[in-house]
Amino acid sequence: MDKHRESDRKTVLVVDDDRLLVKTIELCLKKRGHNVRAFQKGVDAVKCLVDERPDVVVLDIRLPDCDGWFLARLLDKLELADKVPLIVVSVLEPDRAVMAEARPYAYIQKPFDMGQLMQAVEAGLAKQREQGSTTCIAGG
Repeated sequence: MDKHRESDRKTVLVVDDDRLLVKTIELCLKKRGHNVRAFQKGVDAVKCLVDERPDVVVLDIRLPDCDGWFLARLLDKLELADKVPLIVVSVLEPDRAVMAEARPYAYIQKPFDMGQLMQAVEAGLAKQREQGSTTCIAGG
């Protein structure tokens, strides 16, 4: 029997166009007992956001079909922005104006250590996101 009961599992939505990175994140999250919904295109992730209401979103900003900030704004329109921690992962330097609008729970710059991301996910799951609080983590 699985050591994590299905009803206790939290769902993490992962959206990144890097297939290998998505698989690695998915494997790490599943080892920690989480359900994972992974997509490489933003448009595919929209249905999950609307229908499944994940507990945490891990989102790349540079996607092949849309700007990741579009999905961040969608969280706000669905009135989930204050309930679902958004963890942004990107090679881009954080844009303070966009960050102030999107209010991600954490911003992790690529390349990053997987432990950094797992720590951010667990912290996001452990407490409700604080208004206006963003944790910036420089990649390595």
